[in-house]
Amino acid sequence: MRQEILLFPGHPIVQDDDFFKLSQDSMLLGGFFRQGRGKRLLDLGCGVGPLMLIALLRFPKLRAVGVDVMEGAAALARENIVKNGLQDRAEVMRGDLRSLDRSLWDAFDLCISNPPYFEPDRGFRSPSETMAAARDGATGGVRDVCRAASRALTWGGRFYVCCPPERLSELFAALTAEHLEPKVLQLVHPALDRPPCLALAEAKKEGGPGLKVCPPLIIRQDGQETEAFRRNYRLEETI
Repeated sequence: MRQEILLFPGHPIVQDDDFFKLSQDSMLLGGFFRQGRGKRLLDLGCGVGPLMLIALLRFPKLRAVGVDVMEGAAALARENIVKNGLQDRAEVMRGDLRSLDRSLWDAFDLCISNPPYFEPDRGFRSPSETMAAARDGATGGVRDVCRAASRALTWGGRFYVCCPPERLSELFAALTAEHLEPKVLQLVHPALDRPPCLALAEAKKEGGPGLKVCPPLIIRQDGQETEAFRRNYRLEETI
């Protein structure tokens, strides 16, 4: 079933029960993303397009391409781009990131992805076949995502990615194996006295060693959303 919600005031996003919906993880990753000097962004496994929409709305000079293996999700991403008046700065392709179209190789200085958290035969299965395919890694696991990012990025390009903290060592191993050096890490905690629930990372293609660990991002304190969380999740200062 289709639903239309507000990504930000004045900026709608259409979702469907058959595909992953806008999540807190994607909002946090979108807030963690920085354009810097980059001009072209590739969103790997873009789904219905929340990450690329957040990036495009935050950075008016950015251009983006989204890739998703599921045509239904890609079609919704295209619809969302038009709804937000971004069709001159973005496009969406149907494609499998495990065999990334060669026209996308060495074509981007920025890349972003909220990759699948489970590999085939690990964890639960989603009730929807399309969601199960993405969740279970049938559309590409973490190593596949990192390999695709490395192929798409130019030398010195930056990759923004998130994962559950318990999968962080696996993510870092996949990044370094694909010549993507982890450069920035931030852990997100639901509360100050709770363990982290999400890891946000930035990696640089062919980057040298050296990791900056940012102060943790705390979601709630004394029962209220923290100012830092509101700035990141709601993007109050940028939209």
